[in-house]
Amino acid sequence: MLKRRDLVAAGGVLATLGWPRMASASRYPTSGDTPGAPFDDPNLKLAILSSLIDKRLIDLGTPQQLAEHVLGRHVDLEKEGYQPIPAVRAYLDRYPLTPELLNQIDELVLDGGNSVYRYVWFFWDGENDIFDIKNLAGIEHCPNIKGLDLTSMIGTVDLRDLLPPFKVETISAGVALSNIPALLDMPSLRSVRILDDQLYEEVTTPEHPNRQVMEVLKARGVSVWVHWVSSYDENRPAYQ
Repeated sequence: MLKRRDLVAAGGVLATLGWPRMASASRYPTSGDTPGAPFDDPNLKLAILSSLIDKRLIDLGTPQQLAEHVLGRHVDLEKEGYQPIPAVRAYLDRYPLTPELLNQIDELVLDGGNSVYRYVWFFWDGENDIFDIKNLAGIEHCPNIKGLDLTSMIGTVDLRDLLPPFKVETISAGVALSNIPALLDMPSLRSVRILDDQLYEEVTTPEHPNRQVMEVLKARGVSVWVHWVSSYDENRPAYQ
């Protein structure tokens, strides 16, 4: 009779022969019907999945294990990881997200280094827009977001999409932000750090409305830091 240690040892052999790893099936729930749900953009869903992975709220195993589960055969990412794997992408687009999971998301992280992308395209180099997010529609399904780390992956974030009932406390952004006055309607805000050439010019112009927004925030005790990305004068200080 096979014992547990025999099954563990056999798992690697079976995977090599084209069978899914025996321990993987239980961690992968059945996928839903609508790609991206409950978000409009499946790429936003990938970013949310990445947060769940990093917080260890879901377990996708390794990129190889997920690919083998989805494809039902052995996968060598050293050979197959130079292109996206459509079946893995389709599974993640339809991965079931419950309200219980979404309620545990406390930070929105948009970054090309997010861990989820390696599952879809193991050797993705960040040089194309395959994972770019068009909008944040549906983000209200994550009502407990308090931190925004917006490094890349989206062209512009409309701050009105993150007004109460969200209780945003910190914003760190390297992408364009629209409707800057919406910051004044975020009563929980404690820190704003932004890298943006246009906004830097605006907040260093005393009469500009966005300069006035930042002055009000500072008067409220909010930590404000705005810096240029590129400048003819490398000695220009941050606005703070």
